[in-house]
Amino acid sequence: MSRGRVLVAMSGGVDSSVTAYVLQQEGYECVGATMRLTCSRSFGDEGGRTCCSLADIADAEAVCARLGIPYHVLDMRDIFERTVIDKFVHSYQQGYTPNPCIDCNRFLKFGALAEYALEHDFDAIATGHYAQIQSIAPNTELNAYPLLNSIQTRINNESFWTLRRALDSTKDQSYVLYALTQHALAHTLLPLGSLIKERDVRRIAAEQGFINAEKQDSQGICFVPDGNYAHYIEEHTGKALQPGDILNTQGEVIGQHLGALNYTIGQRKGLGVAMLHPVYVVDIDAKANTVTLGEESDLMSSGLLADDWIWSVPAHAIHELLDEDYNAHAEGLPVLARIRYHQEPQPARLLWDTETELPHRRVRINFDTDQRAIAPGQAVVVYAGDVVLGGGTAIQAFPRHNA
Repeated sequence: MSRGRVLVAMSGGVDSSVTAYVLQQEGYECVGATMRLTCSRSFGDEGGRTCCSLADIADAEAVCARLGIPYHVLDMRDIFERTVIDKFVHSYQQGYTPNPCIDCNRFLKFGALAEYALEHDFDAIATGHYAQIQSIAPNTELNAYPLLNSIQTRINNESFWTLRRALDSTKDQSYVLYALTQHALAHTLLPLGSLIKERDVRRIAAEQGFINAEKQDSQGICFVPDGNYAHYIEEHTGKALQPGDILNTQGEVIGQHLGALNYTIGQRKGLGVAMLHPVYVVDIDAKANTVTLGEESDLMSSGLLADDWIWSVPAHAIHELLDEDYNAHAEGLPVLARIRYHQEPQPARLLWDTETELPHRRVRINFDTDQRAIAPGQAVVVYAGDVVLGGGTAIQAFPRHNA
């Protein structure tokens, strides 16, 4: 008897292929699906770069045929263009540093694809992401996670879902999955979260004779394979970047740039200015079209303000905890926070921003120790131990401690 119908997101890579195999072995009725995205047309539909090409579709179809499961290609180019590419371009034009992979997960895989699955009577969707989903049963002892214990108390000891870091710490993708809400977690399967990539996943793929068993992981942003974001934005918008001033932290002009979008916060090389000591990009003002250079100490921040926040744990419960902390004039809830994909989570305090109100209240994160190069547009994700609490977009960094 089938454990349920699952729509498996198939990228053509080894991870999603093994995902389909593992779920099939566990008794699920699997159907493979590849999302046809805009990025593939940028490369003449040739493989060997990042993802989304016709070659990837062929690989996914071959794996599904080997497993004996149905396979579909879903045209989602318009949605990808609107929710990922356009947002990416707009963010860079505002001087932000976006992460389009997070938006792709949020709006495509666990947005449009999940909606398709619901409309076609699937019980869940599955992806090859490295993270773990666990249901917490009522009255579970959570003494090792005081914050989760407090959340459970506020939902009357009912069950709830958690998104956790992967067993394979070198492949953990929980950072890019923070937008998975309780509803999404309840209808998502991530079978690779408890496996080790090189030890388990590639072995399974080789044993099953998958065509992509040795296929390399995709790298970079799929629609900007050469990493030249400024050039891509020029082509996409049809507008050339404008030159502007390079400033020091005193606001003095020390050089000229050929487009502020060519720079990122923390950048040291290729600045176009000769200095007697190392300097770094510490600010980008897209409106004024200026780039500011400063010392490494100018990159350090004590915390950040975040917007567009999404909770993975039950939202009303964490709201109550933050309200109680705010009303008691406390210093925030103790959490771990990441501002970069592969960064080790850092001790911090999570609290409400006093300048905004629900339902669009912003979140403030105060780090125990200064963090380097916090850039507007970066994703920030907070954890209780290895459990994702939620995440959002950094919009402002605060001065370093004792500045």
